[in-house]
Amino acid sequence: MKEPLMPYDETTPPEPPVYIVMDSNILIAEDLCGSLQAAGPCRVLNVPHPDELIRVLDGEARISAAFLEMRYDQVLEAELDRALALRGARIVLTMGEDDEIKVVKQGWAMLVRPFTDDMVRGVLQPLVKGA
Repeated sequence: MKEPLMPYDETTPPEPPVYIVMDSNILIAEDLCGSLQAAGPCRVLNVPHPDELIRVLDGEARISAAFLEMRYDQVLEAELDRALALRGARIVLTMGEDDEIKVVKQGWAMLVRPFTDDMVRGVLQPLVKGA
């Protein structure tokens, strides 16, 4: 008797990770998007502000990570932590270094500017290990 197919096997490629980048500086946003794409196959959604992020989240069931130009308190006030957690997203803040202890306690990450490709890959590393 043939074994039933598992949801993922050698013939079913895994879905590429989905990343959200929200940064008001277009150059920083493009640089971050490029770093994510250079790390491997993925889909990157570049959004300019939180209102757009909420709209984008409505159409996404699964998010691997969200890189947000926000402070810790801003994320909580906007309730983005809940919306992103429902989609499995790791939150990565790109500003508000003073909140790093609170950020780490939440299981989030901090990407301090100016960042390099290696720093972006370092933030993604726990996602790869957890997959």
